[in-house]
Amino acid sequence: MTDLKNQTAEEEVVLDDAIKKILVVDDILYVVKSISKIFQDEGHFVISAVSGSEALEKIFKYSPHLITVDHNLKDMTGLDLIRKVKKINPNIKIIYISAVHDRKVIKTVLGSGVQHYLIKPFKKNRLLELMKEFL
Repeated sequence: MTDLKNQTAEEEVVLDDAIKKILVVDDILYVVKSISKIFQDEGHFVISAVSGSEALEKIFKYSPHLITVDHNLKDMTGLDLIRKVKKINPNIKIIYISAVHDRKVIKTVLGSGVQHYLIKPFKKNRLLELMKEFL
């Protein structure tokens, strides 16, 4: 019976565009959990994925308002993912979170429609500022 209640609650979230949904994408599970907790502690509905293909499935299912994306994913780069995301929905806000410091990569990522490039390690408060700005 509990599963049915949870499924119904989840369906309501999926259908309710007023509920701000955030998708966290990183190939390292503890990073996904850490970033997800930051957003959950602010009261947001958080979805997570550890690969680009899983992220695309979740985008189709949940229509998130904001996505955080790492550069190195299991099946594609974060840049590949955001190019696909922007074809699906050009209005989704994206924060690219990566340890990659290469200026060429950063310039390419920023030119692909990403709202911000945040370099790891980052300050929690900075991530929250960006989240509030883009939601």
